[in-house]
Amino acid sequence: MKKYIILAITLFLGFAYSSAFAQTKPMEEADRLAIAVVDPYGVENQNAATTLKNNLMQALTLNGLSATDSRFFMAPRVALLKKDVTATAPAKYVVELEIALFIGDVYSGTIMGQSSFVVKGVGNNEGQAYIAAIRNVSARNSKVKTMIVNAKAKIISYFDAQGDQILGRIQAFISKEDYKSAMIEAMSVPRACSDLYNKVSALISTIPPAKVVPVTPNVINNYYYKDPSYRDRVSVIVK
Repeated sequence: MKKYIILAITLFLGFAYSSAFAQTKPMEEADRLAIAVVDPYGVENQNAATTLKNNLMQALTLNGLSATDSRFFMAPRVALLKKDVTATAPAKYVVELEIALFIGDVYSGTIMGQSSFVVKGVGNNEGQAYIAAIRNVSARNSKVKTMIVNAKAKIISYFDAQGDQILGRIQAFISKEDYKSAMIEAMSVPRACSDLYNKVSALISTIPPAKVVPVTPNVINNYYYKDPSYRDRVSVIVK
């Protein structure tokens, strides 16, 4: 999130000095819509948790949406459905897991997409079986890809639908000379929502350069929510 915020601050500071720049600056890969993966819920085996998180990060990377931190998150939740030990020699462990995936917005508390499916794994012990099951959630898993694509479209649609309200709030803040709140609201808009982003940029450019307020990650966090823990906020949304 730090990289995203630094880039956003740089862009909006530039917009404050030049509205023309705001209207002509081309879309950049660094300002794309981005989704971060949180540590899986319900996974006690650390190797399995790391494998699942890495695979999901790779899935987002393949779709051009990966981030180390972001207002948008992907949260995996794992539940053990069944565990068996075979009667063979040597004995094998078999586990059946339900993988539930959520993509949401930690600022608004909105779920943008979700999916669930069952995976199985076999190993010489329970830990190996668990990891074998998790590995079935690959970066190219079709259900994961479909959810990511649909969630991206829903995020853009969400901002399109909220555009008038967002612009209205920013304009109200500027009118009251509450420039910090105006900047934070503006920076919440992903650049992928190009039409709204350009309108927001034009509004921000009306802030007098001397009044532009530096906006740090802590300032943004305190503005949107009191709980400082990103993971705790996510858990409230996906529980």
